Amino acid sequence: MSSLRLVVLPFVVSAALTMDAEAQTTQTANAENEEQQADDALLRELAVIREEIGKLRMEVSDLREKVGDIHRVAVRPSAPSAPESVNLDESRALGSADAAVAVVEFSDYQCPYCSRFFQQTFPQIEKSYIDTGKVRFFFRDFPLIQIHPQAKAAAIAANCAARQGAFWEMHHELFANQKQLGPQLYEASAKELGLDQAVFQSCLVDPAESKRVDEDAAYGQSLAVQGTPHYFVGRVQDGRLVDVQRVNGAQPFGAFSKVIDSLLQ
Repeated sequence: MSSLRLVVLPFVVSAALTMDAEAQTTQTANAENEEQQADDALLRELAVIREEIGKLRMEVSDLREKVGDIHRVAVRPSAPSAPESVNLDESRALGSADAAVAVVEFSDYQCPYCSRFFQQTFPQIEKSYIDTGKVRFFFRDFPLIQIHPQAKAAAIAANCAARQGAFWEMHHELFANQKQLGPQLYEASAKELGLDQAVFQSCLVDPAESKRVDEDAAYGQSLAVQGTPHYFVGRVQDGRLVDVQRVNGAQPFGAFSKVIDSLLQ
């Protein structure tokens, strides 16, 4: 009997050691797997946090811009009386040439209030007055380059599109994609509009176009334009705007219709 025990015992011990080793290996593998899962979960959480931080940065940037515009409006003195007349630039006009009344807008493509006018008020003016032949709409540049670094370049892009008869199409593209203003948007929009790319790119660096934007801004300053958007509404007479009324800011449709209707009577 003792001999049998001596023969069997080593096998029992060996089996026990093997099972213990396998158990330890399994525990180690499970621990490593749990650690990897924890690491993966942490990485996913960090990715979500990074995305949220990116969104917050964009929101803070937008808030800073809006606060700057609000401050600028708050400290702006009340608008003076309207000028006796305003020059009209036919290269950026929309509507019937026979319209008795015209609106001249001084605007900035990066200005959030200008975008609000474009999205909310302009479509109503277009439908009620421009498309019906009652009003001719004129656009002029007034980039606030101190707070809107892309405003002047966007104005130049629109004016370069005007050289190829696509001003209003580019105008709409720029305001519709205001958050993406930059060289890539200008190039992509020009391609989408079917513009001659070589001519367009050459125009973008033409000093004459930069000067033209500056001249618009200087003319606006001579009319006491102090911010954007800013409008002059009046009757058309001998290629000029007369009986002028001033509309300051992104006013609702009712503010424009009241002035326009009074001039159409």
